Amino acid sequence: MKKIWEKWDQFWFGPQNLLGLAFMRVLLCGTMFYMYLGRVFNIQYYSDSSWISKAMALEVMQDLYRPPFLWSVWPDSWNLSMHILLVVLLGLLTLGIGGRWIMWLAWVIDAGFIQRNYAVNFGADIIAALFLFYMSFTQSCERLSILNLFRNKKVNFKPSDTLSSLMIRMMQVQISVIYAYTGWEKLKGGSWWDGTALWSVMANPQMTTMDFSFLRMVPWVIPIVAYVTILFEVYFPVMVAWPKTRNAWLIMGVLFHAGIGIFMGLAPFATTMVSTYFLFLDPCILEQKVVSTVGAVLKGRN
Repeated sequence: MKKIWEKWDQFWFGPQNLLGLAFMRVLLCGTMFYMYLGRVFNIQYYSDSSWISKAMALEVMQDLYRPPFLWSVWPDSWNLSMHILLVVLLGLLTLGIGGRWIMWLAWVIDAGFIQRNYAVNFGADIIAALFLFYMSFTQSCERLSILNLFRNKKVNFKPSDTLSSLMIRMMQVQISVIYAYTGWEKLKGGSWWDGTALWSVMANPQMTTMDFSFLRMVPWVIPIVAYVTILFEVYFPVMVAWPKTRNAWLIMGVLFHAGIGIFMGLAPFATTMVSTYFLFLDPCILEQKVVSTVGAVLKGRN
């Protein structure tokens, strides 16, 4: 029992390399920066003059998903200022400037805008806000920070503290649950069982970036992709937990989300989901890539 407890304690709270978390921060916060920067000119969507007012925002949600209180405590007249502040905070975090309190403030503002108008937000907003919350408890800006370039001495990076280690594990579990839950939910639909679910998407020009009508000539492609999608999502937790299949499943996930981003125009959602993959990669491989990249840059300068 003692050994089991030690392994359990090491799994959740043991020190970890923070480089994977830093890569996730760059991609996640960079994606959120891009999304919110593009909405600065549509700030009216978050006011009571929009088609769904702030007062009605919670009413459209089912009781199960309705938050107990609002984070959007500021008046509509502050929307533009708060939105610009959020963009600035996300930009700083992308560069590795800030820390737990800066990221926590960014999450509070982000959650406030989401609650103001659920109708103009997408899956990328919800998933990104979820992982931004987890990350606000971590030392995410310890690595890959632009500030490290201006320090006189060579930085000796420390491993994660107890809270950061716990949150890294929680994010790994969270993304696994998201995939598994999504896969099992698909099994409730008859169109996924007969393999025609994806055709309802690909045949709709409003949901795709190109004409997929040519797939009628090779109809067997649709059910194969549908079944592979379900298998990928349902078995994601098991396959990434097993080291021998982890990299293969992550590569499959990158290809899966690349297809969604390119052919459905959901690039922010794709990069948000893929950002979590860095938490599963071998830190030694990431360290080698960083060292080789920095060495190439320094050699180019000389």
